[in-house]
Amino acid sequence: MKQTVLFIVYAKLPPKRFTGILGEIDLYKLQFLLAGGKQLIQESYDGSDPSAWYTKVLEDQDIIISASKTQKYKGHTLVWLEVDAEKTPIHEFTIWSDLPSNDTETLAWRSFYYPCSAGTVPAKECLGLAVKARETVLFPGKQPILLNTVLDAILGA
Repeated sequence: MKQTVLFIVYAKLPPKRFTGILGEIDLYKLQFLLAGGKQLIQESYDGSDPSAWYTKVLEDQDIIISASKTQKYKGHTLVWLEVDAEKTPIHEFTIWSDLPSNDTETLAWRSFYYPCSAGTVPAKECLGLAVKARETVLFPGKQPILLNTVLDAILGA
């Protein structure tokens, strides 16, 4: 039976540490491979392991996956695929700002930055992210994904 699967393909770069007015801050850079540079990749799949299937699809395009996990989210399947940023030349792929605004199909990388208190668990201590901000929809669509869900899944302990 076919199911709709949302694929969250991302690369997490090591944080860079800065010292400023607020003390030491770790700046995290997360890059996401998105349809049209704006929406999660959504595919219909009828097999038993969507993670292995889409890992193969990406590796055929020279995108190397280092880790994956699958979870249920609001009745849908989310597949988190972490890209090996050292083995994948992300800078050689399309970035979202190069796409026409009406493009909803082309896969393109988009970067997000999160400043966090140095040495803390980032998902719990990101600066400037009040509780309300964490409820912001990061990826809109039929099943919107909240910023908090992304931070907990990728940066959480």
